[in-house]
Amino acid sequence: MTDTPPTIALLVDADNAALGSLDEVLAALTKHGQVQIRRAYGNWFKTALRSWDAELNRRGFRAIQQSDPVKGKNATDLALVIDAVDLHHTVAPEIFALVSSDSDYTPLAHYLRERGVKVLGFGRPTTAPSFQAACTTFTAIHGNGASTPSSTAGTAKQKTATNPQPTLTEMLAGAIAKNADKQGWARVSAVANHLRQHYGQTSRDHGKATWTKVLKALPGYEFRNEGTTSVSVRVKPGS
Repeated sequence: MTDTPPTIALLVDADNAALGSLDEVLAALTKHGQVQIRRAYGNWFKTALRSWDAELNRRGFRAIQQSDPVKGKNATDLALVIDAVDLHHTVAPEIFALVSSDSDYTPLAHYLRERGVKVLGFGRPTTAPSFQAACTTFTAIHGNGASTPSSTAGTAKQKTATNPQPTLTEMLAGAIAKNADKQGWARVSAVANHLRQHYGQTSRDHGKATWTKVLKALPGYEFRNEGTTSVSVRVKPGS
């Protein structure tokens, strides 16, 4: 008689995770148990998340829609937390895998661990130490595809990627160039999607609610269609 592998609930905050990290996370979880619950949370009507649908279906995820209650504010984290608590009291998986770089999930990780559940966290190396420490194990997902697992028994030590991540200016320049039209204009939504997918970066990592606000706080950029969903940015000529 063989032992039944532990059941894993994999919950992904698409607003704070890179689509390209899913395969890496799934591969890492195979040594811990069976991923029976696979859910990803986000507002799938957003341009930045539209590419997720086909990829989630291909990997057997349920895409949980969470509309933004007000412009510029999402409730994805709250929806994920409610589901996690409900799953703990109903399905009762032995392991929860939380994929996010948002420190707002720190109380959830504490809640689950205090009830004897193993919590595996996955996120960027720059994820807040409070969330890393709250997880049983936190694995840093690097931009070059490598991952660094670390035990977090009380403290979280951030790891340095083998290849240093580009600076914000370099990342923005690349994202704008990749999505620009012939006049050099790129929609900010496309720039945001590029930064999320390739670097796992969100505007909140830079202290602003939106990427438009991040860009406006930096020199060398000009904008058009401000105040609309099609706001665009380009590097000022001569900058």
